[in-house]
This record gives sequence, C-alpha cells and structure tokens, in this order.
Amino acid sequence: MSLYQRGKSWHYDFQYRGERYTGCIGAVSKTVAKEIVTKKKAEAVEGRYELPSKKPTSKLEEFAKEFFAYYRANSRPQSVQRHVTAYRAMQPTFSHLRLSEISPLAIERYKRQRKEDGVSEVTINRELAFLKNLFTKAIEWEKIDENPVKKVRFYREDKARTRFLTDEEEERLLAHCKPPLQPLVSTALHTGFRASELGSLTWHDIDFRRRTVTGRAGYAKNGESRAVPMNEVLTTTLKAVKLQSADGEKVFCSREGTPYRSFRTTFQRAVRLAVLADFTFHDLRHTFASRLVMAGVDLPTVKELLGHKDLGMTMRYAHLSTDHTQAAVKKLEKVPAIFTTSSPTPLEGQQQVLEK
Repeated sequence: MSLYQRGKSWHYDFQYRGERYTGCIGAVSKTVAKEIVTKKKAEAVEGRYELPSKKPTSKLEEFAKEFFAYYRANSRPQSVQRHVTAYRAMQPTFSHLRLSEISPLAIERYKRQRKEDGVSEVTINRELAFLKNLFTKAIEWEKIDENPVKKVRFYREDKARTRFLTDEEEERLLAHCKPPLQPLVSTALHTGFRASELGSLTWHDIDFRRRTVTGRAGYAKNGESRAVPMNEVLTTTLKAVKLQSADGEKVFCSREGTPYRSFRTTFQRAVRLAVLADFTFHDLRHTFASRLVMAGVDLPTVKELLGHKDLGMTMRYAHLSTDHTQAAVKKLEKVPAIFTTSSPTPLEGQQQVLEK
C-alpha cells in the first residue's frame, strides 16, 4: 500500500530497489496526496529523494509512562489495572527495549516462553492485547510507524464457555468460604455482579427500604449503573454484614476490617478446598444467569439484570442443566400418540394386501 490515511493525515509507504520510503503528507485532499506520492516516487527513481534522519524511538518503559497517564485519565479503573498487570508481566522482557526493537519474532518468543512457564492462554492474550493497545497509541502519537503485535497470532479462546454451580457445589463452596468471603460470594450468586462491582459497593449503594443494590457505572463493563432487586437471601445476608461491620463505607472488607484490594487468592483457596473443577469467580455470574433462565425468567429480563446492551451476549448465559432439558423433553410424554393400535398404519395395510 503506497498511500493510506490515518486519522485526517495521509501517509505514503513504497519501496524502490530494496529501499523503503515512508512519510507523512498531512491533512490534504486525496488528489493532492496522490500528486505528492507521484513526485516522491520520481525523486526516488532519479536519486533526488532525501531520506529523513531517523531519530531513535522511545524505550518501552519511557513510553509506558505517557501511555498510562493517558489511559488513567480516559479509562475505567479496572481496565487500567488489567493493563498494569499485563505490563508488569512484560517488563522484564521488553521495558529496556526501544519501540522499534520490539519485533513480531520477539513477541512470539515471549508468547512461547509464557506458555512454557504454565501461564494460561487467556492471560497471555490479555498481555498481548495490552501491548497492541500501547503500540496503537504510539502510532497515533507518531512515535512509531508500525504495530508489531498485528503480525502475532493470538490464542483462540472458547468464548462460549459457561460454567455454573449445581446446588450441591454451591453448598460445598460456601462451606469453605471464610466469614469475610462468604457473604461476598453469596451476593455475587444473587446479583450477578462482577468482582469489580462487588469490590466497589458502599452502603450508599444498598437500599434496604426499596430492597435494591446498585452497581456503580464506573465499575461496570458497559459503563452504566444498574439496580438489582434484593431477594430474601440477599437481604438477610447484607443485613447480617451491616450488623457485624464497623463504620466503614465499603460493604465488603477483609478480616482486618480494611476494604478488599483483591479477594482472588482467598476465593481460589476456597475453590480448591471445595474441589471444584474449572471454576472462576466470574462463573458465579454465569450461575446467577443460568439459574434465572432455568427458573423460566425471559431473556430480556435476564439481559436487564446482567446489564448487557446486546441480547446476543445474554444468550451465552442461557445454558440449561441436563436435568432441566430432560424435564423439558419429558413433557412430550403427555402428548397423545398420532397413531393408535386399533387401525393399521399405511405401511402395515400394504403389507397385509401383499400377503393375501
């Protein structure tokens, strides 16, 4: 591609006799841009093209400071934290390199090493996504010309995965959750809130009179707040937490009474003790949605409770248990048979004629 537009500016990129020529034309019309590219190609052929002296690009660690300053000002806290976590994993490998020195091959080697270290493919994808986002911004700010991550293949993820708790598994999990964690897990099961939404809950978000709990917009994935009605289990759970809590603003706190920074380790320990296979905290949200569907709640209502903007997203939570589908098929047993034994079927009638 010799001429392309990025934002409002036109750029050119062509080769002649193994030499690459690139540059920014600026915010002009496409016609003018084509004329300039033609002149640049002629200059290259005639040997009059002056290659600009290339300044060395910034080191990753230097540009990352600019990137995070921008990202913190324009993104949700959990999105920032996700990128921070990814950057910490990549720092030992890439932070000392200049942006121009981070090649697709270097990224492939990093990807392979992380896999050999036992890191999950999903986590590796999140790290690559961070790096891709960073390079996209570097190109936008004219710090570099290409995004090497675009030439790296991400691992394929099973986006249709839906794991939810059976009643017996729920009992085991709650039995192994220590007191500070147990009400949090129970709240997740009865609201469908994500971990970030639960961690941000304050007592101002709990309305015992109207019996609603509200997830804040700043911690919701779609950037919108939503109120979920409280059933009896949730009301009883939160009232008990309120009675036992200190005067803190946050609803869920650690054993020491300080707001949770992260409850991932504590939760994973409870999952191990409960012997639950392939179960994550987000699967509590799957459980909430699946149980609603199995209880006969219509999908638009489930969509509203989950805070989805698209019904298609809700469909992936609409998986039913084996018992529920078997019960549905069993209802067909009540449908009367079309044919009775009192009169022969058409095929049986033909067979009788042939025998005669």
